[in-house]
Amino acid sequence: MTPALSVLVVTYKSGADVDTCLALLAASRIDRPYEVIVVDNASGDGTAERIAAAWPDIRVIAETTNHGFAGANAIAYAAARGDAILLLNPDAYLRDPDAVAVALAHLDAHPQVGAVGLRLVFEDGRHQVGDAGFEPRPLTVAVHAAGLSGRFGLRGVYLSGGQARAPGPVSVDWLCGAFLMLRREAVEAIGGLSSPLFLYGEDVDWGCRVRDAGWRVEYLPDRSVVHLQGGSGSTRSPRWLDGLAGVYRLRNGGRRLSSPAFFAVPLWLGFTARAAVYGLLGRLRRRPDLLGRSRDMKRFADHLTNI
Repeated sequence: MTPALSVLVVTYKSGADVDTCLALLAASRIDRPYEVIVVDNASGDGTAERIAAAWPDIRVIAETTNHGFAGANAIAYAAARGDAILLLNPDAYLRDPDAVAVALAHLDAHPQVGAVGLRLVFEDGRHQVGDAGFEPRPLTVAVHAAGLSGRFGLRGVYLSGGQARAPGPVSVDWLCGAFLMLRREAVEAIGGLSSPLFLYGEDVDWGCRVRDAGWRVEYLPDRSVVHLQGGSGSTRSPRWLDGLAGVYRLRNGGRRLSSPAFFAVPLWLGFTARAAVYGLLGRLRRRPDLLGRSRDMKRFADHLTNI
C-alpha cells in the first residue's frame, strides 16, 4: 500500500532519544498509512544497527558521511513516497498521540497551506522560542534584538510567547524542522530539501522559499510537541546564531542593509543589554534562573563578535 505520509528522521549520535521518539510515533493515532525513513549521519555508535533491529518496518539508511540536517533529509526525501512529508527530530516527542493527525487534517482542510507546524515546548511545558517566526530581515532582527517581538504588532525573527498562544492558526514565514509537515507539491516547488546550510537555519530557508512559491506556512498553537533541544536546564549553544546569520545572508544578498553588521550589531546590543538586566534582577531577587539567562545572553553576545 502506498503511504499517504512519509516521516523522515535524521539521526546523529542521538542515543536513547530516538528510541523514545520512534516509540511515541508508533503509539500515535495516525488515520492513514505511513512510512518511516531514518537516515543516520555516520553516527558510528551503532544507532543505525540498533534501530534496524528494533524496528524492522522502518527503512534505515546508514550513511558513511555526515551530510548535515538538510543533506540527510534530502536523502530521506528521495526515498519517500508519501504526499505529506513530516520532518521529525529524534529528540521531538509526540506526547500528544493526535499531533500528527491534527497536522494532516489541517493540510487536508486548507489546500493552500504548504507547510504546517505545532507549538514546541520543553518537558516542563514552557514554550520553546524558535519554533516558528518571520523572515530574517533588518527590521525583524532589530525587533528581536530590542525584545519587542509581539509588542505593538511588531514581528521579530521568532514568535513571541504571546503570538504562540494565539487562539487559532498563525501565518508565519518558517517553522522549526523539529516537527515540520510539508505538502509534497510545496517541497517540489522549492526544488526539494536541499540547502547550502549544513546545520541550523535550513528550516528557516525552506519556510521562506515555500512562502515565496505561493504557499501558506501556518503554525498551530493549540497542539504541542515536546522538543528536548538539549534539555530545559542545560547550557544553550550559540551555534544557532551561525545558522541564522547564514539565512540572513541568503535572504538579503544584494539588498540594502545586507551587510553582516546589520545582523550582528543589533543582536549584540540587545543581548548585552539583556545580560545586564537579567544579571541585576537575578542578584537582587536571588533567582538562579535569571542568572542563567544572563550567562546565555552574554555567551550569545560574545559569539556575535565573530560573525
